[in-house]
Amino acid sequence: MSERGRDFFVMTLARELKMTRRQLLQSMDSYELSMWEAYLRETNKPPEPMAPPVPEEEDQEVLKCRLKNAFAIHGSSKKKRKK
Repeated sequence: MSERGRDFFVMTLARELKMTRRQLLQSMDSYELSMWEAYLRETNKPPEPMAPPVPEEEDQEVLKCRLKNAFAIHGSSKKKRKK
């Protein structure tokens, strides 16, 4: 991390913990600051999109039948409007 990036991180962390920069640096060692840095980096990552599970061949056939039935039922339930 660049020196300016480290200063920005320290200032941001101090603000989040409602401390002054001096208080933060006096109360933490470099190991704890590194742990905070790693934690915040991980929590601020955008979540990775999950791939939908790929159904097996048998599951695909069952799914195909269920979809046909669902669309058949959906299409037959339409009522005619009275004028």
